[in-house]
Amino acid sequence: MESKTIGAILIITGTCVGAGILALPLSTAGLGFVPTVVSLGVTWVISIITAFLLVEVLADLKLKNINFDTMCSKTLGRAGQVVCMVAYLILMYAVSSAYLSGGTSMLSALLKQGGITIPYWVSSLLFAIVLGSVVCLGHRAVDLANRSLLSVKGLSFVALVVILTPDVSYANLFQFKHTLPYFWYAVPVLFFAFGFQVIVPSMYNYLEQDIKQLKIAIVLGSLIPFLLYSLWLSVTLGILPRFGATSYSSFLHTHSSGDVGALFTMLGSQGSLHWSHKVMDIFTNVAVTTSFLTVTMALKDYLCDIFRLDSSTRSGNSKGALLTYLPPLALVLFAPTLFQEALDYAAASLAVVLVFLPVAMAVAIRRKQKLANVVSTFKVRGGVVLFALLVTFGIVLLVLSFMASWHMLPVLH
Repeated sequence: MESKTIGAILIITGTCVGAGILALPLSTAGLGFVPTVVSLGVTWVISIITAFLLVEVLADLKLKNINFDTMCSKTLGRAGQVVCMVAYLILMYAVSSAYLSGGTSMLSALLKQGGITIPYWVSSLLFAIVLGSVVCLGHRAVDLANRSLLSVKGLSFVALVVILTPDVSYANLFQFKHTLPYFWYAVPVLFFAFGFQVIVPSMYNYLEQDIKQLKIAIVLGSLIPFLLYSLWLSVTLGILPRFGATSYSSFLHTHSSGDVGALFTMLGSQGSLHWSHKVMDIFTNVAVTTSFLTVTMALKDYLCDIFRLDSSTRSGNSKGALLTYLPPLALVLFAPTLFQEALDYAAASLAVVLVFLPVAMAVAIRRKQKLANVVSTFKVRGGVVLFALLVTFGIVLLVLSFMASWHMLPVLH
């Protein structure tokens, strides 16, 4: 297998296995282990299909340095281009801001351990500059940095699993009573856990328009997170029961679903090894770093596509970097509540960008090919039935995302 293909696989993996993995136990505790893994498998398959629809569009257009803006412009016209722009920028700026906020806290904590205290804005600026510099060096630099970070992430993940596995109770894994009400809250989270499709155009360019290698990267790059998520959930959901005095229910009764640090303190206290939170700190920090790298790489490529910037030149690269990193910095430093509110609707934007738009673009491409009597070089099987199922899923995802944001879905407490 070529080095670039391996790099693309790992970049997709690094994009998926970010800070979102930490939210999975609390978001799916009400649903339980077995229903969660089954649902996770379904969302994984849907993610691959929608990614392949993007590949189908890319294969038809046959353009270099292409991204979502050009794809939508060529297939859906100005209206589709605008819809994509609004949804994509809300999604990516919100997620980038969230990772920047987490990275800033991580950097401040590390410096404080070394006896160095600096203002919050300086930490934010340093984190953005250091990782942004890697992104500005190009896809190859991101590939190499991601490989190094994934090695640390993999070792810390294995260490966590080894530490926590002895405390797993199989009775906790196979509880099936009263799970269905919590299914609806978990669905957007499970789909969000795979949002790697945002970097498919970037990987298409990185692999030099090699469709075969891109398909391999998509399948293997998303299979690794699916396996890691399943293992992770078997450990975290197996330690604590869903209900009882010391359970996920009792924890969520006194904590928010975002209080991951407190959860792992609680998980560690259930066994003989109480230092799992130290390994968790390493895993969390690296997860935030890899995700920030790959997400902002995709965002920069998209912005360069919108403004027709040549990232191979110093001027185009600099302008792309400023457009990528200044808005998240401004949001984190001056409007933290605004980016948090935007993050609440990120799953809704994800449904638009990664379900509705791929379907719409693929339909437009096939219609054009039919009129021109052209045979596609790559075509996802399924036809109208597949598109109908995907659109239905997208509508459900959109509705559930808004309902979750408005606290209308039952949650474990």
